Amino acid sequence: MHTRTPADVLAMLSRRYREHYGDRLVGIYAVPEFPFADEGPEKTEDDDVRAIEVVVLLKDPYDPLEEMDPVVDIAMDVTEEYDWWMGIFARHAAHNSDFAQ
Repeated sequence: MHTRTPADVLAMLSRRYREHYGDRLVGIYAVPEFPFADEGPEKTEDDDVRAIEVVVLLKDPYDPLEEMDPVVDIAMDVTEEYDWWMGIFARHAAHNSDFAQ
């Protein structure tokens, strides 16, 4: 059985989001798990980060409620396909939002 790395998972996420959103996709950014938490990311016994967190930035037209399901569904599909039990936290934002800045 092939051991998946975070890079493998991120590459597949990137491909899937690009396939789904096409030119509306501005970028996919991996961020540390819980980047605004004071205590930092949780660690496993092997000192690996437990989860991958990504932010998907999209061009207009952008409706946060309409984007929620596809962004999460794609992340869940990759989680299952890659047997990535550590989890993927996927967020989305408009490319010109305060969050993206």
